[in-house]
Amino acid sequence: MDAVGREVRHAARRLVRSPAFTLASLLTLALAVGANAAMFTVVYRVVVNPLPYPDSDRLIALDFGLPTRNINSGVKYMSWQLYYQLADRARTLERVAVYNLSGVTLTGKEGNPERIQISRATPSLASALRVQPALGRWFTEQESVPGSPPPVVLSHGLWIRRYGRDPAIVGRSLTIDGLPTTVVGVMPASFTFPDARTDAWIAAQSTRATASSLFTFMGVARLRDGTTLASARAEMTRLMTDLSRVSPNHRGWIATALPLQDAVVGQIARTLWILLAAVGLVLLVACANVANLFLVRSDARRREVAVRQALGAGRRALAGYFLAESVLLSIAGSVIGLGLSWGAVRLLVAFAPVNLPRLEEVRLDASVLAFTLALSLLAAIAFGAIPWLRLAPLPASLHESGRSNTASRGRYRARHLLMGGQVALALVLVVFSGLMLRSFQKLRTVDPGFDARSALTFGIVLPDREYASRRSAVATHRAILDRLSAIPGVTAASASSCLPLSTFCFEHMVVPEGVVDDGMLRPRALFYAVAGGYFEATGIRLLRGRFIDRGDVERGEPVAVVNTALADALFPNQDPLGKRFRSSTPPTSSPNAPPWLEIVGVVSNTPVASLAERTPVAQLYMPMSIAGGPDIPAETMLGPSVSKMSYTVRAATPPSNLAAAVRTAVGEIDSNLAVSDVRSLEDILDRAAAQMAFTMILIMIAASLALMLGVIGIYGVMSYVVSQRTGEIGVRLALGADPGQVAGMIVRQGGLVAIAGIIVGLGLAYAGSRLIASLLYGVSARDPVVFAATTVLLLTVALVACWLPARRGARLSPLEALRTE
Repeated sequence: MDAVGREVRHAARRLVRSPAFTLASLLTLALAVGANAAMFTVVYRVVVNPLPYPDSDRLIALDFGLPTRNINSGVKYMSWQLYYQLADRARTLERVAVYNLSGVTLTGKEGNPERIQISRATPSLASALRVQPALGRWFTEQESVPGSPPPVVLSHGLWIRRYGRDPAIVGRSLTIDGLPTTVVGVMPASFTFPDARTDAWIAAQSTRATASSLFTFMGVARLRDGTTLASARAEMTRLMTDLSRVSPNHRGWIATALPLQDAVVGQIARTLWILLAAVGLVLLVACANVANLFLVRSDARRREVAVRQALGAGRRALAGYFLAESVLLSIAGSVIGLGLSWGAVRLLVAFAPVNLPRLEEVRLDASVLAFTLALSLLAAIAFGAIPWLRLAPLPASLHESGRSNTASRGRYRARHLLMGGQVALALVLVVFSGLMLRSFQKLRTVDPGFDARSALTFGIVLPDREYASRRSAVATHRAILDRLSAIPGVTAASASSCLPLSTFCFEHMVVPEGVVDDGMLRPRALFYAVAGGYFEATGIRLLRGRFIDRGDVERGEPVAVVNTALADALFPNQDPLGKRFRSSTPPTSSPNAPPWLEIVGVVSNTPVASLAERTPVAQLYMPMSIAGGPDIPAETMLGPSVSKMSYTVRAATPPSNLAAAVRTAVGEIDSNLAVSDVRSLEDILDRAAAQMAFTMILIMIAASLALMLGVIGIYGVMSYVVSQRTGEIGVRLALGADPGQVAGMIVRQGGLVAIAGIIVGLGLAYAGSRLIASLLYGVSARDPVVFAATTVLLLTVALVACWLPARRGARLSPLEALRTE
């Protein structure tokens, strides 16, 4: 141990005496290790780390498919009837629970009316997840019976934000959507099911006798010990087939359940792994860079190494000599890198897209520290062992140490190999960042079908207790729209049950007139209940016919405007104007069929889930006065409830200037109504592209780091080559060589290495481009424009990095150059 300590102290003194080498190595390592630690933190906490529930590997998300409609999986909703079927008869499931999400208005003396997100859940949810409230209790089975006062359990965040950690909150009465509810518990901070935006949980109420066949709830279940996911899928499919004999809505469905962690993480897992691989390439470039610096440093110390060998130092002792410096640098670099990663993680969490799952769990922990330590030790061995492996035998060392500073061919080859490797890896990342940039540009040029400029949006929910009928809800929305239209500068104001790029919209099958509605599967469409002037407010373009106006709404006209996707689905190769259709209902679901809707206009398609939708979604717009409401059973399938509406206000002033006036206008109608989700249509567009922008920025940062480190590595190697060949350059210049020829010789030497690296990099990028194909939109993963542009960019930068040292060498005075020999 004394020998090790002595070697470490000597290594520390040597590093202090070489500040330029030490600082360059530390900065390179800190950037690479910091980037890897930050990205590993996100990947580990989001993708790898188990969910914060006991035995979370036994939890599954209930998912379904409909093969007859070419829907193999991905339907996340189920019915109350199916819940009871599974809860009563499934032997592979230990516990089943269902839940859904909705926005409600919370009022009370603690603060202004506030819109919060709640989850209506069955009492079995807590036992399925095996969690207990931090304060109080969860719901009981008796509290899930319709007619009983629905209890509420608060999230830890809402308890802190609105009630200041008051421990006496349990037992207090709150008003949610005008209905008094009692707080029975507060969940721990770690419980964020189904996501971190959930503020409270309310008991979902139903009975087996009144169970609905509508698919309105999502489900989660816990597998029994000893059962497999495959056996659970088979049993659930069989139970759904049994249920379809009495409930036609379940005909043809199959169970495609998946592990809950996979459902929570979703497609983002692939993106995060790709980003981790990208910063891993940055680390390889950094290691090659530092290894080149170590090779240069070992060349300069050949005489010292030869003397050590002559005095009896064996290869083991020389390994300690080289590795002591690399380990010290790696440890110091990793400490600095951890500091950088702490800041990087905070930035990632702050600017990550809102749909990134488990974001609240991302933080540095012991696993990240262990990963960083292992990474730094591997890096130390990687670049510290290269000079030791290149160590020549003692006679050769003595021979080389007595020669001029010109390095041997073997050392040249090693440095050039590392330099070419840097160029190849940097090119791979630059190509990937170029593909992402082109893809993002394509995405932002997508025509959304509406005008997002100068439009403010917000949401309002009318409590069912105070607005108990569709008529009263529609009248209130009209009154609010009249106040909004009177605001100075407002040019249009309207409301809809769903906004563009909103995924949670009322969806159901539709049937054209003349086709028997026998309960068979029909085209599905999203229903939008709208007020007059909706299309003018949102800027959705009219293609044929006319819009729905205020008169249609006031008279309750059974008319509809459809997008081109629905028109083509219902009436292919026909003029849809004047034709009629209606919402499809199973023969046993309701005695009264929904009214026929006459198509009066056709509008452009608008995206629903994302701007990158390859297949447009069928959509229809109907007057809000003939849609659903709190007094209308959902089974009638008239359309979405008008209790919850999203408003769009278009004005000649910037949308942000309207927020205060909008809240005042709503408060003049009902001071207990909460205005929520205040944002512009442009913000909605930006959020739709946020995930691709986030991925693009991270890959571009990785590519920029790799390119910077690669250029620094090329410049450093070529500078050292010039310094080693100073005597040779002096002889050439003294014999009359043209300085331009001398510079060209040096540039040619480095350029050939760079070109070789580019060729290898192009092959790697071409082979690996399919890995990021799923992240791209509108761009081929092997786009020739991107490959050509990035090749020219990297070659130009590499040649400049070679030319700068060559230019300096060509300007040497022959006498000064010869004096170095």
